[in-house]
Amino acid sequence: MGNSKSETRRLAVDLGLPEGSVHVEMDVPIGEVPMEELLPALRTTANALVAFGAAVSAQGGKPVSCEKGCAWCCRQVVPVAPAEARRIATLIEELPEPRRSVVRGRYAEAWRRIEEAGLMPALEGRGARASGEAVEVGLAVLRLGIPCPFLEEETCSIYEERPIACREYLVTSDPACCAVPTPETVAAVPLPTRVWAAVAREEQGIPDRDPVPLVPLVLAPRWAAANPGPGARRPGPELLRSVYERFAHDLRRGREKR
Repeated sequence: MGNSKSETRRLAVDLGLPEGSVHVEMDVPIGEVPMEELLPALRTTANALVAFGAAVSAQGGKPVSCEKGCAWCCRQVVPVAPAEARRIATLIEELPEPRRSVVRGRYAEAWRRIEEAGLMPALEGRGARASGEAVEVGLAVLRLGIPCPFLEEETCSIYEERPIACREYLVTSDPACCAVPTPETVAAVPLPTRVWAAVAREEQGIPDRDPVPLVPLVLAPRWAAANPGPGARRPGPELLRSVYERFAHDLRRGREKR
């Protein structure tokens, strides 16, 4: 990730799921690192879980319907973990000019429109609100039609480094319904766990059963500026194990609901 020179080790993990097993191979930094340096391994994990979920869904007669050029999800409130918000801020600074200024300008315009609509206080506090209120705030922002600042001709320009939540959002319903998503019209591919949420909980020490505070992607640079510096440093394998333990909790809770 970025210009990190941390020594890495190739690790292989098998995740046992109700529908089968997911094999994940990834490079993990072995020294003490902040969560930001573990993001490549966590993205690899998310990719594997999503691919497995999509295959299971297709076998059940519900194939993924997402198409290139359909970018309604790129106008939704995308949740990111703190480490991802800091990485996004750094990524913007790494962009060459004039693209860096273009992306900065898009973020500034997005903030202006959110402020103008009176939604900034609600969006900044979205993670602490009741789920129903959070949904209403998200829909209100979606109605503004603000595209992700990294969207270019309806295509993600940072695809390899796109947020984990973006990787985890696939639908089997008509993509046109994503313009105004509701539980009745949008069917997402079911996943056994949400990697971005596990990362956010572990990074902030949030109990597994508590609502997870989120940073909206559209506010990521703003949040990072107010919360500078990397998070606590821990050995990479230990940090990865802790995040995976969050997955295990999600799987147990999923089995309890069956």
